[in-house]
Amino acid sequence: MSKIQYPTLDLFIYNIIEGSGNSKIYQDYWLSLPDKLKDKDFSNKINDADAERLDFWNTISTAVDGCYSQVKFDDTNCLRFSCSLDRQIELTALASTFVQLKDLSILPQVENLTLGRFSKNGYLGQTWIISGWTVPDNSLIDEITVQDIYKSLITQAHQYQQKGEFLGATVWEMWRGEERWEGIEKDSHVMLIFYPEEAKFAAASQYYNAWRYLFYCKHKILWSYEQGRTLKLRLLQQFKDSLTDTNILSKKDLQELKEELQININSLSKYVQNINLLPIQQHTVEVNLKNYDKQCQKYLFNEQFLKEFSNIVKNKYQVQLEKDYLSLNPGLAILENVTTTIRGMVEIEQAKRDRNLNNTVAIAGVGLATSQIASSIILAQEPPPQDLPFFQTTAFWWSLATGLVANLILWSILRLYRLITRSRR
Repeated sequence: MSKIQYPTLDLFIYNIIEGSGNSKIYQDYWLSLPDKLKDKDFSNKINDADAERLDFWNTISTAVDGCYSQVKFDDTNCLRFSCSLDRQIELTALASTFVQLKDLSILPQVENLTLGRFSKNGYLGQTWIISGWTVPDNSLIDEITVQDIYKSLITQAHQYQQKGEFLGATVWEMWRGEERWEGIEKDSHVMLIFYPEEAKFAAASQYYNAWRYLFYCKHKILWSYEQGRTLKLRLLQQFKDSLTDTNILSKKDLQELKEELQININSLSKYVQNINLLPIQQHTVEVNLKNYDKQCQKYLFNEQFLKEFSNIVKNKYQVQLEKDYLSLNPGLAILENVTTTIRGMVEIEQAKRDRNLNNTVAIAGVGLATSQIASSIILAQEPPPQDLPFFQTTAFWWSLATGLVANLILWSILRLYRLITRSRR
């Protein structure tokens, strides 16, 4: 009966640490690993050749060993957990064995997020590699065994898969998602590689850094594409919310128009910010696709099964992001026109209010001046008795009446002027 020698579990977790505010949390986690490993009866030490790698082994049973390592790619931190069991395991026991190895992992915990995640938005995803070599050599591993291992590890059955070859071994790549290449679940990606002999397994250890960077490029592309699609939905909603019926606006007073203008200016600002993020996601996808292809060609023999993702990115992701940008960018000009229209209405209403105020002041001024002149003339001709209150004098009432008449005459002239002006338009 076929068995697997030295079953090995590798986990690669990718988080955007730069700018997330979680750098210290991660540093504290890394520094605490040695003590946490000792609590689980594992001895450990920094690897002699790599200062960012912490090797560990079981002090009770030397059959279990592994390592933790970290590396930074651009703004992203990659944490690798690797654990192996130096025994031969029958195929029927493989699924439970890999779950036991998974349970030995010590992963960072941030608040109530899933283990390994440092933020909701900055988590790119993770990939598992399951490996070992067959005993006897060149034994075949059936698909049911592979599916059982996946389900035990992820706790759900896979939805999509593809097969390939690497160093003479069959590669099973499995994942879950809304569609084959849409809405891929970030924790669902697993590659299972059982090598035909020990020599191939030993040779494969030289390629883990290549896989690690390849997975980074893949997860960064998927994350950027997802960000782009989210931006599209956000922009569509912002555009819809910012459109205003001019008939409704025409019924609003000056204060309401000013409030509407401020709301529209804020919406326009957010739209500008988001529309400018789309080209950034396009560029991120483009750069990482180039690096993905280079990695495949240089280190992974340009394996055919790896090319499907590359083709999907070129023919689907990049095309879709470009379409989204081209369709949403004209909305910026429309929203700017809406803002300009509202600003114009505010200026018109403000001008009307200012003109009415000026007219009122002018009318009041003429009335007061006329009243004062009339009062002066009357007082000069007929001075009132000294003991008579001013509001009972003839001069007071004549000046008041004169001012009111002057106000009425000026108001009528201005009113007639506006009517004549409107009729000539």
